[in-house]
Amino acid sequence: MKRFQLKLAVAAAALAAVLGCASFPSADETRALGEQMVADAYPGMPAALTARAVQDADQKICSKLGGEKLTSIEAGRIVDAARATMKYPPGGKLAGDWKAGERLVSDGAGLRVREGRVEPVKQNGALCINCHALDPREVNSGNLGPALVGYGAQRGNSDAVVKYTYEKIYNAWAYYPCSNMPRLGAHGFLTPEQIADVVAYLVAPQSPVNRK
Repeated sequence: MKRFQLKLAVAAAALAAVLGCASFPSADETRALGEQMVADAYPGMPAALTARAVQDADQKICSKLGGEKLTSIEAGRIVDAARATMKYPPGGKLAGDWKAGERLVSDGAGLRVREGRVEPVKQNGALCINCHALDPREVNSGNLGPALVGYGAQRGNSDAVVKYTYEKIYNAWAYYPCSNMPRLGAHGFLTPEQIADVVAYLVAPQSPVNRK
């Protein structure tokens, strides 16, 4: 029995020595490996698509490992960078056609890979209903984001509300650093005109979102 215990102790000591000498990848190495795995999962895709697997400087800050919180300096940097991306429709009209916005919020077209190819579409959809409840008659909506039923009825459609709504959709990080909401305008997924249409859908009194 003593001989077995001795062998067990020697084996444990050897294992501890091996683990102690083992080197683990750094946070940056782990991140790069993850990005490469995602890129390799879609061979033959256009650069515009595979580039989306590579995190930009601000996303890297938001992807801190170990649950670290943002510092005030980091948060300020992200907000400033997000505000610098803002672009507005020609003419400055931030609320467009709510009926066009109604189509956009349920349209999932854009950069979908089907049978090894990127689906060809004229314009991307916003697919807001994946994360938000909008039209109260629509039961097939997600709940990752807050419900937006009655958005305009509750907030109104003043210039300040319209501008905030537009900028939040264009780049949510201008208000909430590292928000889970996609940076739809900043990454060129939606055009400024499309975003203005979605804004109209949210704030227009006649929109289904705001009907009682």
